[in-house]
Amino acid sequence: MALCGGTVSSLREQIAARPAADAAVLPGSLTAVAVALSLTAGLTALLARLGPVSATPATVVWWLPLPAGRRGLLRGELRRAVGLAVATALVVGVPVVLAWNRTPAGVLAGLAAGALLAVTAVAVLVVRQAGGGGRWVPAVAGAVTALALVGPAVAGCVLAGLGVALPDVAGRAWSFPAPVALGLLGALLGAAVLCLVLADRRLADLSAGALRASGETAQYATASVFSLDTRELGRALGTTVHRPRRPLSWRWVQHPWQAVVAGDLAVLARSPWRWGQLAVGAALPVLAARTEGLAEVPALVAVTVVLGWWTAATSLGEPSRRASAAPAADRGLPLGGAAVVWARAVVPAAALVGVCGASALLVGQGTGAPVAWLTLGAVTAPAWAGAAVRAGYRPDLDWSGPVLASPMGAVPVGVSSTLVRGPDVGLLGTTPVALALLLGTAPWWLVGAGLLWSLALGALAVGTARPGLTRPGAGAPRAWC
Repeated sequence: MALCGGTVSSLREQIAARPAADAAVLPGSLTAVAVALSLTAGLTALLARLGPVSATPATVVWWLPLPAGRRGLLRGELRRAVGLAVATALVVGVPVVLAWNRTPAGVLAGLAAGALLAVTAVAVLVVRQAGGGGRWVPAVAGAVTALALVGPAVAGCVLAGLGVALPDVAGRAWSFPAPVALGLLGALLGAAVLCLVLADRRLADLSAGALRASGETAQYATASVFSLDTRELGRALGTTVHRPRRPLSWRWVQHPWQAVVAGDLAVLARSPWRWGQLAVGAALPVLAARTEGLAEVPALVAVTVVLGWWTAATSLGEPSRRASAAPAADRGLPLGGAAVVWARAVVPAAALVGVCGASALLVGQGTGAPVAWLTLGAVTAPAWAGAAVRAGYRPDLDWSGPVLASPMGAVPVGVSSTLVRGPDVGLLGTTPVALALLLGTAPWWLVGAGLLWSLALGALAVGTARPGLTRPGAGAPRAWC
């Protein structure tokens, strides 16, 4: 007890003497704009994936075949899409507008401009949907999201290396004269009304097949949200894996477990969306560490570390989620269930060594111990790899047992334990990094302790993953053959 008390007291003194963050070179207004742009692009991709105008299967079967115009039937869907976009724009736009102009007139004008831009974007998406040319929207929106977060993070690291800080232009309270502001708002209003009228006229050109496909996706995603099943939501909104332009050669595959690794590598290599998630996951903590106001609060930087690295781990857990949904392919391999699960952890561990190591190296820029920070980030990879596999193989919600009333409706009693299965291991594995952020440095004793801690957590997570479970409501798991 005396030894532990002395250690805690020493750590407290080191945390109190933590040096100031000298590498925070990005103003908060720039980071707010980058985050708002990424959220806007993500919501645009979501709307494009869901339609934005869709029809339920019942509507497609009963109402669309009737010899009547479908504009009146689909106007309600258009109004709901516009209302959702406006509400989201107002929520996302509040911190951005407050960062640039805090006068009441400026805040109202900024929020009005954001709402009009949201209406215009939804109307343009509907027009593209009617023309059948909106398939490229999710890919472009994903690229914009990645660039909006990765670009400022890279720029902040370069500026920190040069010892230059960007001025906070938002502190100058940018404002336009009243006639100019009213003119801009009038132009945005005119454009929004014009696009909305054009979208309303193009509602009749929407094909029944496209409406039904979008409606099925929206219904699947809505059911997943109300049942609090994030894995099913990911499957509903998942992206396709592109076919290779040239055949891939896997000459090094000699054993069954290597075939599992090769399949996981193929899934990662053929999905640009996953590469974007890896880049965003590595850049998010760096962006927080380079931003004034955030870098001075280590707890906030630690939160972004967890969010960013969990994003990267989620992108690498796709093969495990697929294997959990359709375990027949893995059952055909001459491997036991435990061996397949361990093989699923190879690709996430190898990729996360680079992602977490590079991210931690840039987060610790300016502390004078780059190798220690790089190693500290790399040693957390086993824990995050285990978290990805554990989350992918987590059991489905058991609807055969008792349910609990919630604002989302009836949900199984054990839903909370299911939702945290996976992120809990990653959160615990990031504890050494959070302690290093509090100390302001990464001592080597912490790196060694972090390696042992991460290996133990990763082994526990992979060892407790259970493949081959039944679908929801079926009760006991099937035997692994």
